[in-house]
Amino acid sequence: MRQPIMQGRGYYNAHSSLQARSAEEADAMLERALAAAALPEGPITIADFGSSQGRNSMRQIALALDRLAARAAHKDMMVVHTDLPGSDFTSLFQLLETEPHSYLRGRERAFASAIGRSFYERLLPADSLAIGWSSFALHWLSALPQPVGAHIWPVLAAPDEARSLAEVAARDWHSFLSHRAEELVPGGQLVLVIGAMDDSGATGLEPLMDMANGVLTKLVAEGRLSAEEHATMTIPARPRMRDEFTAPFEKGELPRLGLEEFVIAQTPNPALLRWQETGDTTALAADITGFFIAAFGPSLFGDNDGLRELFASRLAAEIALAPEVARPLVTATMRISRRRG
Repeated sequence: MRQPIMQGRGYYNAHSSLQARSAEEADAMLERALAAAALPEGPITIADFGSSQGRNSMRQIALALDRLAARAAHKDMMVVHTDLPGSDFTSLFQLLETEPHSYLRGRERAFASAIGRSFYERLLPADSLAIGWSSFALHWLSALPQPVGAHIWPVLAAPDEARSLAEVAARDWHSFLSHRAEELVPGGQLVLVIGAMDDSGATGLEPLMDMANGVLTKLVAEGRLSAEEHATMTIPARPRMRDEFTAPFEKGELPRLGLEEFVIAQTPNPALLRWQETGDTTALAADITGFFIAAFGPSLFGDNDGLRELFASRLAAEIALAPEVARPLVTATMRISRRRG
């Protein structure tokens, strides 16, 4: 399994407006978390779990810094961005230095750092984290038990494959939460935005994933991609359903954590909204293809730039002919607290 990292050299930052717009739906929940969070005696730590190249967290981190500074103006605040070691941390730190809206600008008590490890592991000292934020990262799996035989998208796996994927997703979710339970200060808060499945099992991506898988099948038929390589192509992500998110809380497996707020809903797709206003299918195809390559390209193509570019051109042509594959994302938004006492 290739590491589920995003397309590097700033490409993800430039092609992830869909995720950024969906994360905006969490603003009100984040405000409530910032008002409720207990603050430690010393410096305040804010974590961005699965930060990628940073752009989609910039506004929320700035909001967190300002709200917490209003409560504790004398305190220093450390922002810790976490992602896998192969992630493009260079683009993250360049963004922090050059972006006009960087949360470091005008905030002398704010500091930035990064940790290159999986968030399914312990990352921070015990009782140190005041606020944890994550945007569209927790649907990624720590491991693939096997490639999905007939499709690149695990949600469309055969029943036996689906069971093993669900088991990994459940273990990962429990691991993430149990480690955060150690790291959060009593009264600390998590706000998580995660790709999810609705009650029918849909994520909003299935039509696009079917189209992408069809493009790869055509490339196999043309001899541009081997059948063996195609068979190993699986996106290592498994969005969860409502009962999978709530299970650890309902079973009492995490007594130190409380699920305070939880919503699963469709969130806006800005590319789709622009197309509905303008009718420009070429722009829609470029937007959706950019999103696909930014999020899923490294998992499918690794360093094979030629194959990735060929696939992208074919996918864009297909989307222009069938723009209805663009859909809103199904998104889980939740606030979790560590209980006091």
